[in-house]
Amino acid sequence: MKQNLLLFPSGSQLAKPDLINILALVTIWTLMVILVNPIGDFPLNDDWAYGRAVQSLIEKGDFQLSDWTATNLFSQVFWGALFCLPFGFSFTALRFSTLTLGLIGVVTTYGLLKEVNSSYKFSVLGALLVAINPIYFQLSNTFMNDVPFFAFTTVALYFLLRGLKYDSNIEITFGILMACVAILARQAGLAIPLAFGCAYIMKKGIRISNIVRGFCPALLGIALQFTYQKWLQLTMRSPYAYGDQIKTLLKEFSEGIQNIFSNYTTISLYSLIYLGLFIFPLLTIVFYRNFKQFSARKQKIFLIASSFFFVVVMQRLVSRNRIMPLVGNVLVDFGLGPVGLINSYLPQAPRIFWIVATAIGVVGAALLLQYLFLAIIQILAGDSSSETGEKKWVTTFILSFVVIYFFPLGLLGLSSQGFYDRYLIVLLPFLMMTVLVCRAKISENVSYRLMPLVLIMMLIGGGFTIAATHDYLSSNRVVWQALNNLMQESQISPDRIDGGFEFNGWYLCNHKNRVSSDKAINFSCLWGDKNDDYAIAFRPVNGYKEVKRYPFSSWMPFTQRNVLVLQKIK
Repeated sequence: MKQNLLLFPSGSQLAKPDLINILALVTIWTLMVILVNPIGDFPLNDDWAYGRAVQSLIEKGDFQLSDWTATNLFSQVFWGALFCLPFGFSFTALRFSTLTLGLIGVVTTYGLLKEVNSSYKFSVLGALLVAINPIYFQLSNTFMNDVPFFAFTTVALYFLLRGLKYDSNIEITFGILMACVAILARQAGLAIPLAFGCAYIMKKGIRISNIVRGFCPALLGIALQFTYQKWLQLTMRSPYAYGDQIKTLLKEFSEGIQNIFSNYTTISLYSLIYLGLFIFPLLTIVFYRNFKQFSARKQKIFLIASSFFFVVVMQRLVSRNRIMPLVGNVLVDFGLGPVGLINSYLPQAPRIFWIVATAIGVVGAALLLQYLFLAIIQILAGDSSSETGEKKWVTTFILSFVVIYFFPLGLLGLSSQGFYDRYLIVLLPFLMMTVLVCRAKISENVSYRLMPLVLIMMLIGGGFTIAATHDYLSSNRVVWQALNNLMQESQISPDRIDGGFEFNGWYLCNHKNRVSSDKAINFSCLWGDKNDDYAIAFRPVNGYKEVKRYPFSSWMPFTQRNVLVLQKIK
């Protein structure tokens, strides 16, 4: 098959520069992992629930999800179990299972970007932006569901894209299988075969036979989801929180159209700001050349529109005290979280730090909106040239996935069971692909001219990510040292200790933690009890006295902090 060398310059095999770049990405990832030190047999965030499923599979041979589980999790549980087989269950093994998938996600991002542009530099830059993303890297050092889903999704999209590109049934088949793996990790994986169907029709034409072929994988994915869901129900394995976001969506819909519109516009704006900030270095280089090619009139229109957008959005955010981080969960103040201890806190960043970050994110959001608009125009364009035809189905593939994936997220609202910042990381490769597909040709000297600015942004971002992830792991390692000593040396029962969200979940919230009936689950155990005799905290708590402290080094800011063991005053 004749290939379009303008859009898809790479052949079916890796070239020597690709191998060198991939080796560089692996080396950088490995160094980052060594610096933060992921070793430690303790859960982080929702790890206690997801790890329980792996422990059940390894030690009992029984696939049993915790009631706290809302996602499918099936493929992730078996992946984690593979890493536990050599030495038995541990959270360290689970963490390395996710770190492996995190690296696969970074390398696959490189592959995806290389498939849609001719520049090695842009492909490496995009992959590095994923690797040093604070949310992505921190989650790679946990057993959370987001990075495994990212890796399964990008691998599936990579092979489906190449399958369509080369008319390769083998690659399409492997891509469909990986899409099934992604669906069995998280229900949102259904966006993959649906996007494939849209791209297939765009490339092959709107005929009944093409519609059937294009959407057969989507029907397979839907059947897989319903089969898995039914299996969980019939075997009494369905967790209480399974599909919790569907309940959240129904609740939001019940509050009226105005509430839905408000939620959607707010979350869409916040998401654009996050994503604009995260890929700003790439946006800077690409847009610089595009802007220079505009006519004087177009430049003036863009500057006026962008300035208006920037002023209106910044005024709205600052006046409402809504600056980055805009939504909770992982990116929290001057560090990464969440921090689940009683009276928990993180070092406070200067307000100007987050105002600047927000401003950069708003500028990035304005640029992203431009490229999304250009992508839509590209799909609707009547040009029938070979290059435009290739770009159309590729852009359709990318945008279809983004729209289908994001649509339900934008309706969730900002409630406690709603939208989280970590849901956005899977969109990073696809938005970067959109930018590169829609870009004008960029001369080599442009990238060199902007390289100092890009390097500064990358160093600041990478430094923040490494330091904040180190502190997150280091503080939790000391917290669990204090908890283990309290239980083993002082012989204090776990039900007398408020050890934070993860400790309480691991020791006090088991799968059968029912209250009045089989339909009711008591998750209050996660938040501790005011009558607990002991508590672990980073600072003093009213009604408790300090009995011991454990120091640990913090990199951001570079200082010594303490974990306190507190005893209730009677």
